[in-house]
Amino acid sequence: MAEITASMIKELRELTGMGMSDCKKALVDSNGIVAEAEMILRKKGLDKAAKKADRATGEGLVSVREKDGVVICLQVECEQEPTTKNERFLALVDKIFDAAFASGAKDIDELVAAPTEEGTVADSVTAVIGVIGENVVVKNIATFVIPENGVYGAYSHFNGKSGAICLLEVDGINADSEFKSAANDVCMHAVATRPVALNRSGIPEELVTKEKEIFIDEVKNKPENIQEKILEGKLGKFYGEKCLEEQIFVKDPEGKQTVGAMINAAAKKLGGSAKIVDFARLELGN
Repeated sequence: MAEITASMIKELRELTGMGMSDCKKALVDSNGIVAEAEMILRKKGLDKAAKKADRATGEGLVSVREKDGVVICLQVECEQEPTTKNERFLALVDKIFDAAFASGAKDIDELVAAPTEEGTVADSVTAVIGVIGENVVVKNIATFVIPENGVYGAYSHFNGKSGAICLLEVDGINADSEFKSAANDVCMHAVATRPVALNRSGIPEELVTKEKEIFIDEVKNKPENIQEKILEGKLGKFYGEKCLEEQIFVKDPEGKQTVGAMINAAAKKLGGSAKIVDFARLELGN
């Protein structure tokens, strides 16, 4: 039997992140061969991950980063709030961002298959689950490629539980100008108000149909000559609550200016024009 030294245990611990007792046992089982002990621990991590796969993940982080003309909003969930400060969890988030930027992943399926030093993002997640002892899920990703005539906005809530990014087409405005503040405000607003879509065309038809049925029932006892007008008013209010462009901007002190109007005013002030072309909002639990 090979002698198991403290330096061997330390080396294996640094390679795998596993506890000292697990490392020592793996070295004993592998007769002191570090590479074999590492494989034993990796398999153990897989077993742990499989057992924890069905456990709920209500905590985690929503983060936003930009690199080389690409902005990404990423949602990685875990089981407990303290884990979001765990150095291995945070290192995993960094690794997932690196993989997302390098691969150009646009959705979760592409992201979890993106290459990492462990194999793929999915493999990196499994390895961390084996170390920290709780379930971790790469839940969502939103990726925008910023065009030449584009400005992006970004906002992450201070608690790391929600965030948003948006993309705007601009004309006559420098991307580094004060207009960037207005773009960021769009994202802050979206985090606070939870819009369903950018504009009316993005609202799911089944949701509109359901609301119409409710409104029609509400006005059925009104005089026929005003039913249509009341119905239009109710639908207008519905769209004003659900569409980002039509929502009242949360920072407007008078409570009258819509998000779309705020962006138009900010662009006009700088002698240009702008329009929001897309946005994404991520929140833990969704």
